[in-house]
Amino acid sequence: MADSERWLPVVGYEGEYEVSSLGRVMSLDRITQKGRKWRGRMMTPAPMPRGYLVVTLWGDGKQRTRTIHRLVLAAFVGPAPKGAETLHGDGDPANNRLENLQWGTHAENQADQLRHGTHYRAATTHCPSGHPYDEANTYVYPGTPHRACRKCRAANMRAWQEKNPDRARELARGAERRYRAKNRKVAA
Repeated sequence: MADSERWLPVVGYEGEYEVSSLGRVMSLDRITQKGRKWRGRMMTPAPMPRGYLVVTLWGDGKQRTRTIHRLVLAAFVGPAPKGAETLHGDGDPANNRLENLQWGTHAENQADQLRHGTHYRAATTHCPSGHPYDEANTYVYPGTPHRACRKCRAANMRAWQEKNPDRARELARGAERRYRAKNRKVAA
């Protein structure tokens, strides 16, 4: 069954442009500020280097390029929560159908890209120093999708400790105190 296409005004461009639930954008018939008759048309999106589709909108005498996925969500779901990004459910940045889009955090977007294999670093198999990103040598930062090379992290830590011996001893003593206090509580 084909989806029925619904149209709503583009937020901030009401009466000038509409966006559909299928991710299409249309300019509307209107009279411009200079009195020129403008005939509405279906707009042709332009692809960005990473596959996102954009259209150029005119308003208040200014030209602005906008991503279609944000236009769809703003019109049909509402404004983006502070710091929100658009998540494409199927990982295809050109699929701007409403059912494929949702607002999410940056971390959710990065995890989504890793899951779909579309993250720009997902195919990286070695760190910049040439060490492999394998199970034994890959450190994943807790609560994030970010990773690092264990060998490089250890080398960086050793170099830092050599440059900052007093601070390194101070941190080690603090960690030892916390470890002993924790073990005393467990034993009690």
